Amino acid sequence: MDKIYIILLVLAAVILLGIVWCLTEAFILDHDRASLKRSPGGPSSDKEVTVKKLKGRMNAPSDGPADLRFFFFSDLHAELCPITVKRLCNAIKKSHDAGAIDAVIFGGDITTYPRNSKMGFKYLSQVSSFCKELGIPFYGVSGNHDYYYNNAPEECGFISLDAIEVALTSHISGRKIILTGLSDSGKKNRVWHTETAVQENDPVILIVHDPDAFIHLEPQYRPDFMLSGHLHGGQMKLPFRMEFLVLRKSDQLPRMGAVQGVYDLSGTSVFISRGLGCGILPFRFLSLPEATVVEIKL
Repeated sequence: MDKIYIILLVLAAVILLGIVWCLTEAFILDHDRASLKRSPGGPSSDKEVTVKKLKGRMNAPSDGPADLRFFFFSDLHAELCPITVKRLCNAIKKSHDAGAIDAVIFGGDITTYPRNSKMGFKYLSQVSSFCKELGIPFYGVSGNHDYYYNNAPEECGFISLDAIEVALTSHISGRKIILTGLSDSGKKNRVWHTETAVQENDPVILIVHDPDAFIHLEPQYRPDFMLSGHLHGGQMKLPFRMEFLVLRKSDQLPRMGAVQGVYDLSGTSVFISRGLGCGILPFRFLSLPEATVVEIKL
């Protein structure tokens, strides 16, 4: 019986430590860097979407100047985000001091529940004020939890990229680069966009909350670069990717191998963020909160 008690105590200790770690991990901000290089052949015209993980593009030593540099964060879920606005703004300042940031971009999902809207609006408005102090534009798109907000850009202080385009200029070549976004229609009865608002032949950077949006774009509208969130890196990494088989069954790209980090999707260079906050429960396991400097290289 003594052995049984010891085994039970050990199991209880392991479970307790696991719970403590899951709670603790949500407070650890991973301030990282991702490098997106334009695919030599450009976006594919094939209807089928192919997924290729690009290794060595996260936090790798810099291989030269970038055409553009963005500070990207997504999935705030303010009521379940232990990362304070002060810590996020410090990360923005540190990134800007290391090399000018062309824009701070928010990838959607202000809160999990509409009753907490003021909390999310206050958080992002403080980020907006800080960006103004530094002279950095602050852009954003809507997430699947944001469909009930009609005034989010005004309340949060960011410029909405939903269905608009912004012309930026490469620091290396002076070439025009188009920054645009797509709106999210919500969690139920989703309507997917098949095209973007861009009508030009310049390189395109698409900001869209849910990376599955790429699957539904007509091939001729595929961008050169795409930044997304939504997946939280799984948030709780389980064996055999059970988190996507049980909890996030509707997400398609994770079943194709795209969960977090840098990928080539049919010739489009894509970054998928793990997000800043937590969805539903304030737990994370092997999926640190993330705010990323994304370097665009043509």
